[in-house]
Amino acid sequence: MPCKSCHSHNRSVFPSEICIHFPGVKHLNTPHVMVFPQLVVCLDCGFVEFSIHGAELRRLIEDSADNTAA
Repeated sequence: MPCKSCHSHNRSVFPSEICIHFPGVKHLNTPHVMVFPQLVVCLDCGFVEFSIHGAELRRLIEDSADNTAA
């Protein structure tokens, strides 16, 4: 599948660790969410794709709902 940005086929997969924080001062006490997705990186333009699944996605959904209600 080609890159969604530049349509190149020069892409590669890399393991990663990503720490997701909710923005703003009001979220300083909200715990971060660690995810470990496989990154699909276009080696021509640098565009990156990844998906978050399972427990990490549920935690983002729950924390987003809790923090927007506060």
